[in-house]
Amino acid sequence: MTTSDSTFKKTELALMGLLGLVAMTLVTVAVVPSLRTKIKEAVLIEDREIIAKANGNLSAAGPRVTVLKIKNKSGLSLEVYSQEENGSLVLMTKLPLFETRDGYFLLQGNATNLAITDVDKDGILEIVAPTYDEQMVPRLNIFKFNPATKTFDRMTAPEGYSP
Repeated sequence: MTTSDSTFKKTELALMGLLGLVAMTLVTVAVVPSLRTKIKEAVLIEDREIIAKANGNLSAAGPRVTVLKIKNKSGLSLEVYSQEENGSLVLMTKLPLFETRDGYFLLQGNATNLAITDVDKDGILEIVAPTYDEQMVPRLNIFKFNPATKTFDRMTAPEGYSP
């Protein structure tokens, strides 16, 4: 038996050293939470979750819309889609909610986290999306459709409003 048969070759030793270094790095990443989070964010694509859906006509003249309440790593937002005559949906706008926690409110005795309802009793429906801010203060986000500009304006609830 020669000495070259009983000992590892230099390439085998280098490969074993490299595998040991990779194993130590993976263990370190698995044990340290901040490193684990950074690696997870770098590897995974944006996590987007639909948490609510509402649809309906905003007024008798239209448009018919579908509203999605979206939660992702940056926070909450609304996506408003108009429904075309052929049934396809076209994105009208994205509305940021500026809070990160979803909320609920009672509308006609039912708990909901997204609604299309007539808040100011003018015959035109508004989009209502409740949220909580960082101090857990509830916020009622209300968006009214402006037919002249075909956009949504943020509004505040009228005095004495109760859903």
